[in-house]
Amino acid sequence: MLNSSEEVTFEDLEATDVISVDIVPERKGLILKHCEYFVSSRRHGTTVTRRYNDFATLCDVFCAKYPYRAVCRLPPKRVVVGGGSPLFLQRRRAALQRWLTLVARHPVLAHDADLRTFLCETTSRLEKPRHDEFVLAGTQDENAGPFSIDEMQAEFVSEHEQLRLVQLGLSRLYKILERVGSRSAAGLADVRELGAALGALGSRPAPDPPRWNTVRAAVQRAAQLAVTMGESAIEEVDYEDGAGAKVLLALDVLGAYRDLCGRLTRGLHGERAAAAAGDGAPLTAAAGLLRRRHRYALACALEESRVARAYALAALQSLHEVLHTHSVAHAHTANVWVELHEALRST
Repeated sequence: MLNSSEEVTFEDLEATDVISVDIVPERKGLILKHCEYFVSSRRHGTTVTRRYNDFATLCDVFCAKYPYRAVCRLPPKRVVVGGGSPLFLQRRRAALQRWLTLVARHPVLAHDADLRTFLCETTSRLEKPRHDEFVLAGTQDENAGPFSIDEMQAEFVSEHEQLRLVQLGLSRLYKILERVGSRSAAGLADVRELGAALGALGSRPAPDPPRWNTVRAAVQRAAQLAVTMGESAIEEVDYEDGAGAKVLLALDVLGAYRDLCGRLTRGLHGERAAAAAGDGAPLTAAAGLLRRRHRYALACALEESRVARAYALAALQSLHEVLHTHSVAHAHTANVWVELHEALRST
């Protein structure tokens, strides 16, 4: 791998900042209520209040200023009468927290002045810049570096394919884990329903022969057991702050990296067309600028691939915790059925 000595680790990224996004309890608006969020940064020691539109503006600013960087997508905006359901609001809050966490820990974006304004200023007044108002940082660098454009292009293609496969595998794994978690919750719901059914069978008030009374007593004990154990809480995978959060962070980063690779593959700003002339060929000033931009774009893409690898590795390393949580939940459900079996053996 080119520049393999410049390894990026999840621990280094995590140490950059810790972001928390919490919903302000009171929603504003008469009909179309909107949420506000308390946004806190450990790095800056600040807490400010922001709306979704403020996040969207910051995202637009980054996409305009850093077209060669992997800027993650925001959760889509959704207008809901009455402010939306608690589940929707909680999921969007968690998604906004992940997005801002990835931005605040990014090796380049974390040092952006607009991000500091967003995290520190009481009023966030950000405007999306026009392309003629800034020069892409680094594209004017005359230092060609030790690698040719062809070598960087080959490395880019290789990284793109490898991380594409990682994203596909991790996305499939997450969907499976979601279904497993849903089945655990559904299993406890079935136990509660079973308890209600057994309770109905064991509640007959009329006098019965002794054998019926014995069976009914056992059924009543099983019903009470099912209701009690069905109401017990099981540990769920924490997809907000625990091991599961690393999986979602990795999926967000890999998705942004995929989008970046798509833009570069399509020939963003024509760099690839200019670079196709080959190193060492006579170039016009405009073609030389495009070649330098293409080299810079490839360098950025390779840096972004190292960031994506760091998050993907952290996600894979956290899988044992995720699977342990699911194993405990399934063991609990299995134990419920064992105890129900023991309670009904006398029948």
